Amino acid sequence: MEALDLTRRCCYGEESARVASCYQHMASICQEQAIAIRNQLFMHMDYILTHSMRHYHARGSRVLVEGLQKKPRYNGIEGVVVTIDGLRLRVRLDRHDNKELMLKPENVCPLFSTALTLQEQSLKLQDLIQERIARSKEAHRIQIKVAGVKHVNTAIACQIFGAAYLATGTLADISHGVSLLMQADKIRRCVCDDDKDRALSISHSLSIAKAAQARWDEAGVLSAVPCCWLPTSRHEDETQMALLFVGLQARNGTRGSPVMSSEVMQQGLRLFGLFNVTASSCDAVSGP
Repeated sequence: MEALDLTRRCCYGEESARVASCYQHMASICQEQAIAIRNQLFMHMDYILTHSMRHYHARGSRVLVEGLQKKPRYNGIEGVVVTIDGLRLRVRLDRHDNKELMLKPENVCPLFSTALTLQEQSLKLQDLIQERIARSKEAHRIQIKVAGVKHVNTAIACQIFGAAYLATGTLADISHGVSLLMQADKIRRCVCDDDKDRALSISHSLSIAKAAQARWDEAGVLSAVPCCWLPTSRHEDETQMALLFVGLQARNGTRGSPVMSSEVMQQGLRLFGLFNVTASSCDAVSGP
């Protein structure tokens, strides 16, 4: 990101088509990093709900080497899963000059996130989402100034900007995203852009945005955490939250009940960093 910023300032100046492209590229980097964090949060939630470790052996998962008989010196060392080859996992160790070992699943113990780690991941995710919006907004502004409103590159900038807003999961931002995506489609049609892939991409993004917006019109739907939770219904959301909270409490040596009040649940889950604010669609929603 810093290298792109430096390139933008030193080579391309402050406002040009290339500068807009740099901002769009930085926004895509934020998106990729956010997806990686989101996947980690999903894996943790999946384990709490199913008690299955299948996703924790996925590529990129952090693990602990244990139970080796022939090479016991590697036991107790942490690493990351690089690839999965048949019934073996290639693990890159944090020590021994990043040595890689081919290990059986039983010799690879997943490292579970602590409550503090989850909270840090959630906050980092929110920062990345806001950074993506800021970069997309600047790319959109520059593109309009350089090429004008009626230009295919402006339609692309609108689409990228709109998609960035959708990641927050809040009604106001989703509405902004819908407006920008509709504008992107309008511009594309106005300039007679015949790129079928682009038309399909904008249409697909707009369908997702409108579906997300429609959920806020359903009575009793909870506003879910932007990081990794899709709203369904109040009953289903509260059931899932209860299971998560009980699982988290058990991991931290305390006991809980899946029939506890929603207020206690929501407060507890926010402390773990997994949830932002949960409320009915007619209630005011505040930040984390």
